[in-house]
Amino acid sequence: MEHTNFDEQIEKRNTGSVKWDGLPSLYGSDELIPMWVADMDVRPPHHLTERLTRRAATGHFGYSMFEDEAKQAILHWFQKRYDIPVKTESILYSSGVVPGLAHTLLALTEPDDQIIIQTPVYPPFHQIIESNQRQIVENPLLLEGETYRTDFALLAQQMQSAQMMILCSPHNPSGKVFSKEELSQIVELAKQHDVYLVSDEIHADLVYKGSAHTPILAFDYEKLILVSAPSKTFNIPGLYASYLIVPDLSIRQRIEKVQQRHFVHPNALASTAITAAYGDAMSEQWLSQLLVYLEGNRDHAIRRIRQEMPKLDVVIPEATFLLWIDFKALKLDSKSRADWLVKEAKIALTHGSSFGSGGETFERLNIGCPRAQLDQALDRLSTAYQRFSTN
Repeated sequence: MEHTNFDEQIEKRNTGSVKWDGLPSLYGSDELIPMWVADMDVRPPHHLTERLTRRAATGHFGYSMFEDEAKQAILHWFQKRYDIPVKTESILYSSGVVPGLAHTLLALTEPDDQIIIQTPVYPPFHQIIESNQRQIVENPLLLEGETYRTDFALLAQQMQSAQMMILCSPHNPSGKVFSKEELSQIVELAKQHDVYLVSDEIHADLVYKGSAHTPILAFDYEKLILVSAPSKTFNIPGLYASYLIVPDLSIRQRIEKVQQRHFVHPNALASTAITAAYGDAMSEQWLSQLLVYLEGNRDHAIRRIRQEMPKLDVVIPEATFLLWIDFKALKLDSKSRADWLVKEAKIALTHGSSFGSGGETFERLNIGCPRAQLDQALDRLSTAYQRFSTN
């Protein structure tokens, strides 16, 4: 098996990278270490970039179809990793997970309809609901110790008047993996109240030892829609190679109509990316190595934070390459904390206030990078923390 060197530090400045080259416009400085947006500072699998290079070398960049080979690769991936049978006709291309969620929302709900989300949650969930004149109904996850749980008593009430629930499974920013029992309860409530259940599962493959992801399609309910992509798993988010799995024909047709209105078409590399990511045996070998490395980063970062910055509380992620850190003990409001991180720590984190209620005192730190880069960022944070604590 080919060994991947995840310690390799890659120069991404001046490559058009939002994460690196966007620092001056977004954070006001290019001297920061970017540990914010959820793409990794590691190379994608070699076989994947090789396939994309071969595809580009053909010189064919005309309008492209969503190829059957890509659909077969998705089918293969779900069968092999999750023992979930998927029919190729149920798969729709999407130009990103967020557009997929937005088009599903537009297809299946009306203005002023109530949409349940579990805060704190990925900021675009809020944006797609509000920008399309739907109502956000927050079902805040309850933080107990170092993990979150669903408030089922509140959810049962909210389902009575909601038209849709959008799940983030595994959960971003907390890294929570929903148990099969939790998901079963959520599906049962949706069934009882005839609520659409849409699941963003983009981090599904990035689950650590001791936890197991259950796709929403493991359950029997016609109003289930799964939205995902290989982009987080294999670090190819800029290719916008995403998809929806919609088992019910009438629901699928309604979503397709909205996609047609919004001119959703695959780019020339999307099918190749999905096929290479999901259809090649080397992908699973690479992913196994990545998960070991990320788990090492997770444990290393948590250990350092607990030892050097004991006032900060970390939610232990069961999945994703994201750390959700509570800065509440520093008693800084959101703006003061953001300024402190930029000016004193000189690191760029994703501010918790954008994730909705329950996120106000938190920051999200991306650990999907070489260990040396992670340590450099933690060194800066630790130094700023020590200075702050002694003032």
